[in-house]
This record gives sequence, structure tokens and C-alpha cells, in this order.
Amino acid sequence: MPKFFFDLSHSGDVYHDAQGTNVPGLTEAKERAVEIVRRLIVGAKADDAVCTIRDINGRELVKIRIECVVPPETKKPRR
Repeated sequence: MPKFFFDLSHSGDVYHDAQGTNVPGLTEAKERAVEIVRRLIVGAKADDAVCTIRDINGRELVKIRIECVVPPETKKPRR
């Protein structure tokens, strides 16, 4: 089973995965990365989160980004 590394970036902090995780393949690694960033966003720990998936040689394979943006309030017309 291949080993993938899941580096996280959120709220200006970066965490490098030094141990890695064995998962069956890249599809499962993507699913894991989506779940990681989803938890960071839903837990209100960050407004944006990025998980970069690397292989055992350190090569970046995929970046998963979720960003929560509140659109600016639109002014209501005066009557």
C-alpha cells in the first residue's frame, strides 16, 4: 500500500506531515484530504484550509483547498 503525506495549511499556519499514512491509492488519499480540510472549516478553526498530498519522494500530487468567504453585504436601496 502506498504511503502519502498530508501537509496542512490554515489560518497562516503550516503543518508538515512527517510520518505519512498508508492508503490504497490516490483516490483514497484525495478523499482523506477533503475530509481533513472539511473538518478544519466546519470546526471553525479556519476560514480557509489547504491539504497538499505528497508521495514518499516529496513530490506534490494534489492540493485540496476549501475557502469560506462571506460576500460583502449589498446595500438595500432607500425608498
